[in-house]
Amino acid sequence: MGQNKIMLMLLPIIGWGLVYNQAFLDMISIWGASKTYEHGFLIIPICLWIAWLQRHQFMTQPQSIAWLPIFLLPLPNLLWLIGYAADIALFEHVAAVTSFQLILWAMLGTPRAKVMWFPICYLVFCIPFGEQLIAPLQQITANLAIFFLQLANIPALHEGLSITIPNGHFFVAEACSGIRFLISSLALGCLFAYFQFTKVWKRLAFIGFSFIFPIIANGIRAAGIIMIGYYTDMAHATGADHLIYGWVFFSIIIFCIFLVANRFADPLPTPGKRSAPIPVINVPATKAVGLTTVLLLSFALWGKNITLSEEDILATPPMIDDSHPAKDTTWGITFPHASKTLLATNPVTDTYYYTARYSLWQPKGELISSENALFDKDVWSINHSAPLVLDPQTQANSLSLISKTGAEIQIVYWYCINTFCSNDPITIKLVKAGLLIIGERGHADVFAIASPDAKLAEQHARKWLAVTNANP
Repeated sequence: MGQNKIMLMLLPIIGWGLVYNQAFLDMISIWGASKTYEHGFLIIPICLWIAWLQRHQFMTQPQSIAWLPIFLLPLPNLLWLIGYAADIALFEHVAAVTSFQLILWAMLGTPRAKVMWFPICYLVFCIPFGEQLIAPLQQITANLAIFFLQLANIPALHEGLSITIPNGHFFVAEACSGIRFLISSLALGCLFAYFQFTKVWKRLAFIGFSFIFPIIANGIRAAGIIMIGYYTDMAHATGADHLIYGWVFFSIIIFCIFLVANRFADPLPTPGKRSAPIPVINVPATKAVGLTTVLLLSFALWGKNITLSEEDILATPPMIDDSHPAKDTTWGITFPHASKTLLATNPVTDTYYYTARYSLWQPKGELISSENALFDKDVWSINHSAPLVLDPQTQANSLSLISKTGAEIQIVYWYCINTFCSNDPITIKLVKAGLLIIGERGHADVFAIASPDAKLAEQHARKWLAVTNANP
């Protein structure tokens, strides 16, 4: 009978694996590929260790089934479906972890889940999140570095992410944003808060401290590296020295967080002794397990149906009438794996047009992807970016590019899903996901124009949009 119970409880986990196996493997690959998220390998062992510490208190709680998380389970499943259809990895990862947490809550029952609340919640750090914070953290780090340099009376010029001192130049790159410090410190801060504090307000305050302190400390680290470069005439604080200072500083951050946690720790409560009979699993529990498994499998089948919706693309969108096919230029735009692409130019070759078309679903490649490039990044860099209104319903993006030789071009581009057009990648992804989920078919396009004259690029963009609207 005991083996039957275990097998019955494993059914939802098996259903979860069928839906989320690819998302989970994707998270593991990110842990291994990115130093920012390599702490993910430690999260599950830590959760198992904490669960083992709580095993005696866990066994004193009655065995039951919680229905609320089962009713909540369609929410992360729907988020996964949207992420899967739109190819938004973060949605898939969040859905994978939160659905697993809900399944654990449901199968353990509320009394036992309360005992295991921290290891269940701590699983959230398996999710590779925080990339959206990199750009703001870069700016914050640059501002803090300038502030501390001014306190040290070191002359420095600050323009965006560039910091110039009399004998050198520094740039706050993505690796200097402190995102690695921040996420690791936050994960450790939550762990310290659980073990060192019993009052909720103290735990929340310490988690807030674990978030803010690494940001300030990273600004001090950046300023310190610049100071070392200033006082040593740039002999140090670059290359390997830069990395060593970073890791030494990170160790100091963790040590400071540990000291604060230890200094203000609450006395540990004396565990009380309670005992309760563990009831045998009953028919409602069997129904709960069945319902959970069916919910998971239904979304798996729904997602599988999306993969069957690919259709052949026969042509690209219509080009402007006076355009002619062109060979590759120094522009360097590329959308690999598109079903159809076309590069064209006008008769005087002062303007180039590019379009690529994808199926709404295809095994490899999509309209919004990190593999796609609007220009050759080895040749061009963005000088200015701004939205551009093409008509009352459509906005494009306008990029002003400059090359290493000083040449300039203007790029105007926008995306379309069937007849819906936008310059926002997230909106395009969500529209695509919505169409796939309801079983619609169609195509996804990118339109891009490059010209040395900004006004000419805008004029041709409006003309091209009018042509495509007239020939949907």
